[in-house]
Amino acid sequence: MTARKREPLHQPKTAVGKFMANKFIPRYANKVMGLVYLGAAILIIIVGLRGLGSLAGTVGIIPSFLIGPDNKIDPYWVMFALLLEFGMLLILGIVTFYTPSEYIDIIHTDEGDSDIRGSAKDLKNEIRELKDFADEELRVVEDYVEKFDSLSKKVREIQLSNIQAISKMKETIDN
Repeated sequence: MTARKREPLHQPKTAVGKFMANKFIPRYANKVMGLVYLGAAILIIIVGLRGLGSLAGTVGIIPSFLIGPDNKIDPYWVMFALLLEFGMLLILGIVTFYTPSEYIDIIHTDEGDSDIRGSAKDLKNEIRELKDFADEELRVVEDYVEKFDSLSKKVREIQLSNIQAISKMKETIDN
């Protein structure tokens, strides 16, 4: 029996899958997402304008080629926008289907378990450090609040003495 070279579990098996995972997705995944958003924006505008009814024909900023004979947005434009968004979502679905999952690498390797345990310890240490840092920052903020309260009391006392001095001056001037 000959030993076949086994591919890792996370690698695509078909030529289309390999092309998508190795060539297409790294280069064009963001562009596909951008096209989906563009299609959604077009669909929202067209359907929203169609919802305006005959009012859409009277708005000056709407191009006349979108307006049908009934003074509404032509239903063909709505169908075009729906089909455009459907096509973009279909492409996004295919790209998403062939996008490799990163966590599969960790699950299907023997080293993955120790990596997970090690990163869990690292994460626990980082969380402890963050908690200590947050506690220290909280103490600093509490000190600032106490100093602010002390200064506020002093300012209130000065304001009261100023008000008393002004009223004494006013009494003196009036007499």
